[in-house]
Amino acid sequence: MSEVQNIYLTIITENQTQKIKAEKLSEIIKSELGDDWKILTIDKYYKFENSYKIEFEKTVIEYHQDRINNLAISLTDKLVSPWLLYFDNEENSIELIYNKNESTRDRKTEFNVIKWGHLQIMK
Repeated sequence: MSEVQNIYLTIITENQTQKIKAEKLSEIIKSELGDDWKILTIDKYYKFENSYKIEFEKTVIEYHQDRINNLAISLTDKLVSPWLLYFDNEENSIELIYNKNESTRDRKTEFNVIKWGHLQIMK
């Protein structure tokens, strides 16, 4: 039996003073990840100056959790890397966290404003 799950991706930007830039970035990210992703919110992020919080959601129907986990890993790598992976053996699910640092690799020049990312799978 297939199971409906939601994948949530949160991106925090840096060096963005205008919401229009965050909106453009969100469209580029959505294009990279696939049109079946929804942009939920784009709001100023209070913890960092000149930053925005962008939230995405994708619904998947899949029986095999390992396929969803693999999808999550491959999708986030389309944006930036490396991502830290947290595995919950009981749930057989993962959570991914990205923190920009000196070893960061941006897959596109536009992604160099991504400061932090979080991907979570929810049943």
